Amino acid sequence: MPKRNWETILRFTLVVTITAATFLYVRYSTEIKERERALEQYLATHYNISAETYSIDGTLSLSGYVYDVTFEDEPDAAYTFQVEQAADGHRVKYERADGKQPDRVATFAP
Repeated sequence: MPKRNWETILRFTLVVTITAATFLYVRYSTEIKERERALEQYLATHYNISAETYSIDGTLSLSGYVYDVTFEDEPDAAYTFQVEQAADGHRVKYERADGKQPDRVATFAP
């Protein structure tokens, strides 16, 4: 193949790759924030916990979207929640607590 065709194929592949990566990043960021808001609403409605009293760190893992909640008055402990898409919105499930003597385990455990 002439050099010109290889350059065209390479350029096209690069554009498609960058476009796909941008789309996936925007989709991931949007999904993380949407589920984070669902978790905040869940904590406010079910446990009457204000969003100002904790921080949330969300990631995508093999088991889905997972969020670590760290409370201001308990900085050495993190509570892990999984937020899944459901037919009626989102389903929030408490997973576990990590750290030094987490005080709220009884609050979130079923």
